[in-house]
Amino acid sequence: MKSVNVKAGYFSILLITTALLLGACSKSVIPGDLPGTYTGKERVIIRYDRGGQYIFRDEYVMVSLMIDSTGHVTGMVGEATLVDCIVNQNRGWIERQLGIKTDFLIKGFLKGNTFDKDTLVNKEISIPFNILKGELKGSLFMNANGDTFPIISVLKLQKW
Repeated sequence: MKSVNVKAGYFSILLITTALLLGACSKSVIPGDLPGTYTGKERVIIRYDRGGQYIFRDEYVMVSLMIDSTGHVTGMVGEATLVDCIVNQNRGWIERQLGIKTDFLIKGFLKGNTFDKDTLVNKEISIPFNILKGELKGSLFMNANGDTFPIISVLKLQKW
């Protein structure tokens, strides 16, 4: 009896692993209702490393993301411009059922100062998000030296 449960457990693990791998290998398709312009005013926090001591600067700025039907993303975060940004599906059915990850992920770069006191002009970014009732909800992260830091912890943008 015990060996049957172990076999069932191994089979479940194999099934979940296969589904996750197949989901990762499949071509990403942009849903028809995703393209559009999303805007809002958000609090941006920039972290600076000053010799092992972190200094934080923050300001509220306008954020605008334009997603086209091919998955290319353009827009602004304050005065900085989104460059080479692409949105892809970030999870499949199983991951959604397990409540892990977000539905979509934008990866690319933010060029320029988001606000006057922001001296970091080239930022590698990622924006994991979901769409709920026409609203883009997620976060905006800066990736630097293997570290990830939220620039916008709670991102809520309205679709126009």
